[in-house]
Amino acid sequence: MMRLIAVLLALFGAAGTFAQTTLLKGVVRDSLSGEPLFGVNVIHAPGKGVATDPSGAFSMPLPFGEYTIAFSCVGYVSVTRHVVLSGSTTGTLDVRMRPSVAQLDMVVISAGRFEQRVGEVTQSLSVIRPELIRNKNITSLNEALDQVPGVVIVDEEPQIRAGSGFSYGAGSRVQVLVDDVPILSGDIGRPNWSFLPIENLEQVEVIKGASSVLYGSAALSGVINVRTAFPREKPSTKATLFSGIYDTPANTGARWWGDNNPKVSGASFSHSQRFGKFDLVFGGNAFSDNGYIGPEPIAADSLAADPLRTGPGGYDNRVRFNIGTRWRNGKVKGLSYGINANAMKSRSTSVFIWNDIDDGLYRPKPGTVTRTRGTQFYVDPYVEYLARTGTRHSLRTRVHRQVFDNDNGQGNANTTVHAEYQVQKRFDLFGETVATAGVLWRKVNSDAELYVGNADGDPRNEALNTGAYLQLDKKLFDKLALSAGIRYERFVVENAEASQPVLRAGATYQVLRATYLRASYGQGFRFPTIGERFIRTGVGNLRVYPNPDLKPERSWNVEGGLKQGFKIGGFMGYVDAVVFQQDFEDYVEFTFGQWGLPPYTMENMIGLGFMSVNTGGARVTGYELELAGKGDIGAVELSALMGYTHTLPVSTTPDERYGVSPNPASAFPPSTYLNTSYDTTDHLLKFRIQQLFRLDLQARYERFFVGGSVRYNSHVRNIDLIFVQLDTSPPPINLSTGVAQWMKDHRSGDTIFDARIGFDITPQLRAAFIVNNLLNREYSMRPLAIEAPRTMQVQMSLDL
Repeated sequence: MMRLIAVLLALFGAAGTFAQTTLLKGVVRDSLSGEPLFGVNVIHAPGKGVATDPSGAFSMPLPFGEYTIAFSCVGYVSVTRHVVLSGSTTGTLDVRMRPSVAQLDMVVISAGRFEQRVGEVTQSLSVIRPELIRNKNITSLNEALDQVPGVVIVDEEPQIRAGSGFSYGAGSRVQVLVDDVPILSGDIGRPNWSFLPIENLEQVEVIKGASSVLYGSAALSGVINVRTAFPREKPSTKATLFSGIYDTPANTGARWWGDNNPKVSGASFSHSQRFGKFDLVFGGNAFSDNGYIGPEPIAADSLAADPLRTGPGGYDNRVRFNIGTRWRNGKVKGLSYGINANAMKSRSTSVFIWNDIDDGLYRPKPGTVTRTRGTQFYVDPYVEYLARTGTRHSLRTRVHRQVFDNDNGQGNANTTVHAEYQVQKRFDLFGETVATAGVLWRKVNSDAELYVGNADGDPRNEALNTGAYLQLDKKLFDKLALSAGIRYERFVVENAEASQPVLRAGATYQVLRATYLRASYGQGFRFPTIGERFIRTGVGNLRVYPNPDLKPERSWNVEGGLKQGFKIGGFMGYVDAVVFQQDFEDYVEFTFGQWGLPPYTMENMIGLGFMSVNTGGARVTGYELELAGKGDIGAVELSALMGYTHTLPVSTTPDERYGVSPNPASAFPPSTYLNTSYDTTDHLLKFRIQQLFRLDLQARYERFFVGGSVRYNSHVRNIDLIFVQLDTSPPPINLSTGVAQWMKDHRSGDTIFDARIGFDITPQLRAAFIVNNLLNREYSMRPLAIEAPRTMQVQMSLDL
């Protein structure tokens, strides 16, 4: 009997509980356009909530009581609402969210792989908005990254806070992603900036500092994540046409063309639209650049009819198309899946060394031009599921294929297959906690004339990468955000294998309403690529040798920072100040030495050349200041991104003998930092730019806008000593380039100005005039490679 009574009481208690439950529902809209917002996180308790559907609607059953409901979405200011639920079967809460004008309110994903406000992120992070790409008429992402404080692109290689130097395009220490999936080439770890789909962009997030826990081996110095956008409620169509010319260089004697200046032109488009439960985005671009680098010089007494225009120069022609799809399952709520794809055909050249610093500054040294026909594509099937409990599951895969047909025996092709499963759970553990865990599998198959330095001389090589990671993010007392994670990775490249756990931890404390203190620590681990280990090639008389015994490099990074929000009238933004240090072990550098075996000839330069080697220890210390803001000052709409970065990248083992000639009878001494460096002052690492200043400012008044950019780069102080020695040596072992004089003359830095002005002809049609390198500065980011003279472009853009 007592058991029966207990059961009845339990049933009545349950019935009473159910009777005290109501349904909270509502619609979330954009405060400006009124369109519904899809994917907004609606949280009613730590780790508990739902997300809005494509019509912006949400609903969740809740017991009677008082609640603080939090709404967050990428690109919008987070909103909280207090509600009291009682005495009704349904409660209604409609919300309007305004776009994040205040930079501290911007929501990002890359730092923790879940939505966070910029102010709460424990690492240094910068954001590129799509407006910058459009306003500067950017056709390749590297041009936009050059405006990010602390970032510089040298020979297509990303450097974040001087963490990398010149490596002949191999082994990036910065991971590059498209929609959270790595896009670096599988064989050599190099980004192809023009391949990235920037026509339909949500934003680009740049993390600075070791990020290997969430993003793997290549994220030794940071991460660049390109996040594409999906359709909103209203269809959107955008198109751009532009045309321009290169101006005569400041050194008029170096002008290699006649009356017809080299031209650059292109077009791009994108369209996004919803069809019921199906989302579709597609876009593309076509680009043609005659190039400011002319053909190789040919002697006037040759048989060439026009010796100034015979042979290849620096040109770039490409066509690219991309598509994104998403199907939201109508039967299983929270389930979506789709396929994204991108493909490009290109014809281009790469130039390694200028001919000289006088009339040949904009010409290549004979034999140093590579002509390439390229085909690239990727296909990304994916599945995502948001459970009613708030747990997110995602499976992202990618098949990435590259084929580069080079004209000088350097052809290469590779296929990368990537798969990653991730689960993310919000739960209450003494406050809101987010757990992110994942496993990945990545396989690379390479077939390349370039990579025959393995034991068998076989052009076919394989690489396998597997890993697992876990990260916990937690908020305490609504002011302290903590983050900690661990990752374990295993690499196999041919017969070499290595594995390594890496850790990271960070904290952010909200001191005042708009003041955040932060500190973070992260470890990094990078396994050498197929290219670094097995490349065997030559550029002109210079040889590049393989190093099958190349070891992984490791690092740790620590930083502390203060982020302060501000408001001046209607203009809001933040100032971020940070100090940092990163230490490396078994640091990999592209270094000159006698790496070849006899017999020695003048043709192989007696075995001298470059090779990737472990050079010992290195350290980068420095500080950075960044300002980002947007808003109205009176009737003028203003946006700004500005920053200054100072670094001291040094070798901590300058005397270490890291390279010995394979010839026992060699007269060349073992390679060290000291005997291979041009300038050993402060033991500064080679090909590093220590000081960077960045500024982009735009003002709009009614239908007119005007903007400008400023970039300051201090000069590279240290390069490989051999370039200077070959420049000043007599024949037959010499390479006369003028670099010795260039290094003496260029000891301060270069300031580059860009300008733009535009007018809205109609609300949909805009015209703009853009000038890059306004003062026509003659400058080089990497000595031996000259940058572009002034360019002038006219742009027409349509937005429907």
